[in-house]
Amino acid sequence: MQNPAAVVFLVMAGVAWAGPKEAKDEARTLRRYEIDIFGPSADAAVKQAGLHAVRSAIGEFYCSDEMLLARSLLNRYIDSYYTRFVASQKVLSRRESQGRVYLRVAAVVDMDFLAKDLHEKRFFYKPRRRPFIYASVAETVDGTPTQGEPIARGPIHESLERLLMRYEPRVIYTEAPNLDLTQDLQQLEKAREAAQRAGVEVLLTGRVDLTLAREQDIHFDHYTFYYAKALLTLIRVDDGVVLASGQYEAEAGNPDPQAAKRVASSRATAKILDQLVPPFAERWERTMTDNVAFQVMVVGVNEAEAGVVQDRLATRLKDVTVYRRSLYEDVVVFNLYYPPEKTRPGERVRIEEVLLDLVSPRFKVIPTETEKKIHATRVS
Repeated sequence: MQNPAAVVFLVMAGVAWAGPKEAKDEARTLRRYEIDIFGPSADAAVKQAGLHAVRSAIGEFYCSDEMLLARSLLNRYIDSYYTRFVASQKVLSRRESQGRVYLRVAAVVDMDFLAKDLHEKRFFYKPRRRPFIYASVAETVDGTPTQGEPIARGPIHESLERLLMRYEPRVIYTEAPNLDLTQDLQQLEKAREAAQRAGVEVLLTGRVDLTLAREQDIHFDHYTFYYAKALLTLIRVDDGVVLASGQYEAEAGNPDPQAAKRVASSRATAKILDQLVPPFAERWERTMTDNVAFQVMVVGVNEAEAGVVQDRLATRLKDVTVYRRSLYEDVVVFNLYYPPEKTRPGERVRIEEVLLDLVSPRFKVIPTETEKKIHATRVS
């Protein structure tokens, strides 16, 4: 069904609200969003504005040391129950044109209640410094799919044990465990859901094709040579983003054909993982944890605009690597990493200046209580 409304831009501000006396004067953290939106009717637009505000509020939770699991399930849950978290809504302006109603709506979200509810439903988790990984690899031998355990699985686990501290193989339930999940989006979605239930944070998937290259007598032995062509991809489980990918080809010979297959497979997959895993492990910790110099949250952007902000931060600041931690609804969170010897006094001010200098879109900076967290929201 087509979305009945479209969000143009959003303005965010934080407010604190003390409830009535019977609430024992407990302060609640509220977030006020002003949303320009249109729809076929005022009611439809107001409802969509409330849903959008709650989704934006969820995006803000990524500016922390936590992440959110099961995004598809979370989205369905919020679609059904978002009104529980909207403390109030008010239409600020209205006009009609060509059968559409254009509104500016102020929606206030109860951040404390939303966070409490999502914690109770176990949508939150804290990423590990070294993630659990599940491997699903399609394999063929001379064009025929391998039945049972793929030859490549053992060498892949050996490489991961060598390259990752505290690595341990993880088992999850999937309908077809020996698949290249990049070629079957339905199975990828099922694998991601199963992985999250099992505490797995990264999928390693791809394919290895083994082909008889030649047979040759060497001295007194008859050798069989196999050629392996491997393609492997690392996928982040929570949002399905491809983290890294690589391919390599190798050949091996042995008097035992099975040994030749295994060595060829090992050489090809080990070469890929040697190239992918060390930078992935470094990037993972700097992206998924909050163990960085600064976290920058920007509200009111789409995918392309988030890329513009990331590029500007990376080019205008010195000695920084900018990692995108999340993009949920219209809220993007970046982790800014500086080598310890490169941190400079006044860097927060410089970061804020970069954000304020952007022209399209334009932002304002919202004061925060924590030095390392910088919040900006779109104003046009």
